Amino acid sequence: MGAVGRVDSTRLDVRQGAVGAARADSITVEQGALGAALADDVVIRQSAARSILARTVAVEQSFVRTLIAGEVRVERATGVGILIARRVVGDVRVLLDWRGALAFGAAFGLVVGLLRRGRGTVADKGSDKGGG
Repeated sequence: MGAVGRVDSTRLDVRQGAVGAARADSITVEQGALGAALADDVVIRQSAARSILARTVAVEQSFVRTLIAGEVRVERATGVGILIARRVVGDVRVLLDWRGALAFGAAFGLVVGLLRRGRGTVADKGSDKGGG
């Protein structure tokens, strides 16, 4: 039951604690919080994590904001904000999957294009008035 800002280790086990950033071969967090993780294997149980980048990840009854992994195994009512993985096993609720990301990117590009076009038109009109 504690908190640490940064950990660089081969193995990290946290129970009812918090870690700001961790880099290790193996990370396990139970009933805790994890800011960022870079590891080969990550296990998150009844916890919250902000960002995880790993080869394999097991998530159980937890919420992860951003998860990038080669293989993800999900068990029991787990939520993930953004998930990028080669293989996902289990039932996971993802707020933004690849189809959602594609639609978001297209809409974002359209809005930015329209805003730039609108600014260009306003700037051109302003330069015409002062040129006389």
